[in-house]
Amino acid sequence: MRLPYRIVRPLARIALKTYFSKIYLNGLEKIPNDKPIILAANHPSAFLEPCILATTLPRPLHFMVRGDLFQKPIYSALLMSLHMIPMFRLKDIGYKGLKKNFSTLDISYDLLNKNEQILILAEGTTKHEKRLRPIQKGAARMALGAIGKYPDLDVQIVPIGVNYTDILNYRSEVMLQIGDPIPMQDFMRNETENPAQIIKKVTNILKERLEKLVIHIDQKEDEDLSEAFFEFYKNNYPTPNFPVQSTNQKPLEKAMFVANKINDLTPAAKSKLTTKIDNYQKDLSKYNLVDEVIVQPHFYHPLAILGIIAGFLPFALGWLFNMLPIQFGRYLAEHKVKSITFYASIKASMALAGYIVYFPILFLLSLFSKSLFLIIFVIMIPFLGFFALQYYEYYHKWKQGRQFYKTDASIIDDLKIQRKTILREFEGKG
Repeated sequence: MRLPYRIVRPLARIALKTYFSKIYLNGLEKIPNDKPIILAANHPSAFLEPCILATTLPRPLHFMVRGDLFQKPIYSALLMSLHMIPMFRLKDIGYKGLKKNFSTLDISYDLLNKNEQILILAEGTTKHEKRLRPIQKGAARMALGAIGKYPDLDVQIVPIGVNYTDILNYRSEVMLQIGDPIPMQDFMRNETENPAQIIKKVTNILKERLEKLVIHIDQKEDEDLSEAFFEFYKNNYPTPNFPVQSTNQKPLEKAMFVANKINDLTPAAKSKLTTKIDNYQKDLSKYNLVDEVIVQPHFYHPLAILGIIAGFLPFALGWLFNMLPIQFGRYLAEHKVKSITFYASIKASMALAGYIVYFPILFLLSLFSKSLFLIIFVIMIPFLGFFALQYYEYYHKWKQGRQFYKTDASIIDDLKIQRKTILREFEGKG
């Protein structure tokens, strides 16, 4: 593991556990610890998937990235030190440049021979949607090529589903589900099949396994309806705030249930449910309520205001002294990013980059001041920032709870009936 990777990895882990309110990781035991691994994941964001997997999986991770980013020697050295491997594309570098992929693949084969793990984003291109797109042959080709160079290599292709609740916004959730590995040596024993047939067969198996790990909404026009039901079921089955990384499988199971159910609904049923949900959401908005508080009104307690008042000063300090790098990442994402698929990746990575520069500057200034109080305060800034985040979220839930108890009981009862009716109809019980 190279030094820059060792330094950036824990920082990225902290940043991602701040960006996401929950990171669910299941199936880790399915990744063999003593074998060369090709991880094959779906690709709904620009480069968050490699960052998330690099910080949540115990073993170091190497991953393929666009080769045109390696054109300048200084960039190439930096990216290689972060375990990135260039993969050149025809549209970026032309036919002649594609020859560079031979050396890239050779690097990959040698890493696999050392029992390392490499991530391939199996869809090839990225698109921000809850949908599995066509799976490319890259993972199977790499595995077959590695065995061609090292015939006894026991390469395993491990599918991973990456599912975001709302990747564009801070404090959303990500659900990672690891599937059963595909042992490549099992396909080498059939002497009647040529390499092209093996690649096609393995790619089809990979597709079938990823379909069981990725939330898939068939029709784009059903996305709003799906999101409404995702929120319903998320609020029905709340999870504790800590730890941020969890092995709870229920959130993904419920989301997969919703997506599959909506895919099976008739157009008439979808239209009827959409109308009822629109009316329900309009009523919530009318009384300044949200769905979560209808299910979980317990966030409010009159005496909690004392804690809110007591915590305001550390909240304000944490917010004030941590906002600059966060706003820096948000500004770049909102004003410089042209494609929505890069929005979350740029926002998160640039906020982290800003913090890596911002915090040492503050610390050096505190050292120059020779004030022990200032030095201690600067050291406390990241902790105050985390407190500010928790305080902000709790305050908003408390405020919603207060609104719930201020609203007339007959209105709340009507909202509860609407909600129950919608869910019963959705589940086929109405």
